[in-house]
Amino acid sequence: MSDTKFTDVRGVLDCDPSISEGTARLGGEGWNKPESEKMKNLTVFYRISDKGNVKNRLLLVNNRNCLESFLKEFPAAMIEMIADNVNEETWRWLGSYRFKKLHKTSLGNSGSFWYCYQLAAQLPINESVYFVENDYIHLPNSKRVLMEGLAMGDYVTLYDHPDKYVDGFNPAVKNGGEKSKVLLSKSTHWKVTNSTTMTFASNVSCLRKDQLFFKYYSVGILKKGLPLLRRFQGSSCPDDYRIFNTLRILKRRVLISPIPGYSTHGEKQFLTPFGEWEDYIEQSGAGVHSENQSYFASGTP
Repeated sequence: MSDTKFTDVRGVLDCDPSISEGTARLGGEGWNKPESEKMKNLTVFYRISDKGNVKNRLLLVNNRNCLESFLKEFPAAMIEMIADNVNEETWRWLGSYRFKKLHKTSLGNSGSFWYCYQLAAQLPINESVYFVENDYIHLPNSKRVLMEGLAMGDYVTLYDHPDKYVDGFNPAVKNGGEKSKVLLSKSTHWKVTNSTTMTFASNVSCLRKDQLFFKYYSVGILKKGLPLLRRFQGSSCPDDYRIFNTLRILKRRVLISPIPGYSTHGEKQFLTPFGEWEDYIEQSGAGVHSENQSYFASGTP
């Protein structure tokens, strides 16, 4: 990518989101993919750590419960586990699973994400990738729904982030909502959304083309004769909001999420709406959940 385009990236992201809102157009690379182009193979890059920010999470949201929830839907054989800054007890515990690969790193949040991204970009171009953080709970049928989403969008999240329904958290949200489009797959409705967290899926072809944006907003870009360039200086976490909004505006990428969501972040303030998440964690941990059981609150789909 040329220097001019790189400068444009920084310029657009520093502008008023309300100005940029009208410049995006639905119809990214993955929009309504024909059947022959749908991704068949899925590799998961799951990041787990014993360090990180202390958050007000649900009581039962921890490394073990989140992983056990995930493994009910995504087999260990498709997971490359990145154990970043873990203690020996956690390392031994992870070694008891038959993961596709088990990596031990000490890179921090942004560094471990970029490590995963580089591994993902080396996979065959027609494969799909799911990046997962260690504080998410997944509902039954999550894998099936994720694959349906990958047949429609460039980027897919199973998390219906509540910041899309409240003014003040997300700059693209006005009057309690965002500009969107509602879609339908075999199992669920979807909406086009402006951003998500670093737990998301895409295809390798798209990731290879978009890697400059992810690098810039995670670990930064070192240019000859200049200091490290990174928009989110001073933070150890990737700037997820600007990553996905940049891709939406400059590359017309389409990010979709199911409504209701099929996963949630464990932080109490940011739970996916309508899910009885604490009940589900307790029941799935006891091994009594049914694939056909609904874990949404009464009165919702």
